[in-house]
Amino acid sequence: MQLLHITNFALLLSGVAGIVAIKRNGPFHLRVVAVLVVYTCLVELSLLFLKDLLTKGNNLPVYNFIMLVLYMGYAYFFRQIVQTKAVRRLIDGFLYLFPVFWFYVVFFIFKIDEWNSYVYIFGGAFTVLWAVTYCFELFTSEDPVRFRYSGGFWIAVGLIFFYSCGLPYMGMFNFLTQYNQKLANTLKIPLQISNIVMYLMFSYAFLCQLTDPKKS
Repeated sequence: MQLLHITNFALLLSGVAGIVAIKRNGPFHLRVVAVLVVYTCLVELSLLFLKDLLTKGNNLPVYNFIMLVLYMGYAYFFRQIVQTKAVRRLIDGFLYLFPVFWFYVVFFIFKIDEWNSYVYIFGGAFTVLWAVTYCFELFTSEDPVRFRYSGGFWIAVGLIFFYSCGLPYMGMFNFLTQYNQKLANTLKIPLQISNIVMYLMFSYAFLCQLTDPKKS
């Protein structure tokens, strides 16, 4: 429970940093992620106060919809900063087809009130692909990159770290909760830690722009 409080605090901190980035008119691609974080923060806070109104306490319909918004948002974020043309075209295709895939899986394979591991795996894997591509472009760039002040870099690294931990666990979530609840609870700890690290990286990504001496 204490780790959950730390996770919520990291999310709240990231949401506040995102609001600062939006109000200070930060780079457009960072404002895209800032909006996603603020949205996630508001949803999580709403679930805390409205959990008694949920059907049988089931919040999975909310999280299934959040996955649609987040994966579309992350794809759009990387569409703004990735330079590789083939990957940009792939992102364009993803933005058109992922909502169709999400709708089919949510309503015809699983149910809206069940955990949709296919959506998580599909969206998370492509998000990692976008992030790895962007980091590779930065590392191989002929122009000097100041990673300390590169908000996009910290967003990408945060996503890679989180989904590297989350994909194996959440992909097996339905199986684990059905056959080994104890193991599922144990593996949830590194997932929460990776969530905390990701949101702290997001916070730094939003705020590092404000301390960039080239912009002062």
